[in-house]
Amino acid sequence: MNRQQAIKSFGEYLRSHFIRHVVGTDDNSPRFTMVYPSPDSPGGCVEGCIWFYEDDAEVRCYYSQAGADKCRESANQQDLLELLNFINARVFLSCGSPEGLYEPHMLYTPRIYRTADGLFDISATTIINYDFWQLAPVETADYITIFCPELLGKLANPIFDLLAGNKSLDEAISYIKQNILHE
Repeated sequence: MNRQQAIKSFGEYLRSHFIRHVVGTDDNSPRFTMVYPSPDSPGGCVEGCIWFYEDDAEVRCYYSQAGADKCRESANQQDLLELLNFINARVFLSCGSPEGLYEPHMLYTPRIYRTADGLFDISATTIINYDFWQLAPVETADYITIFCPELLGKLANPIFDLLAGNKSLDEAISYIKQNILHE
């Protein structure tokens, strides 16, 4: 699969699943932007972008500007970074497909981080090779449009309660262990 085939495949997936999106360019690379409902996330949504580069695609799912503002205003930045380290080490997408046929972490695993560009976005980012996308086109599109937004939705409570000072780092980790990892 090449870039143009991936763009066509993903556009058809979005249209067939009635997922609203905007198509544009960023640094001469085609980009799709989507907004997903996420009631537990600041602003009630998470956003997603996919950039189609020459050899691979970059997928980012991130909290809305309301989330970035909460992050910027928080005095708990160091605890956030420690929480994100815990998440990257222990939390994998394991919600399964809507049909229960596969676990998404078997295909891709995002890295979750706070951006260092001064914008304070909390983002889940994955690089997707077009050759692998060709092997699992529906699963890849599900990963982008279902699993990444769902993961950020599940993590919103511990992340933003920590940032607001309503949970300590230990309490946020305990919440994740109990409610996401089911330990």
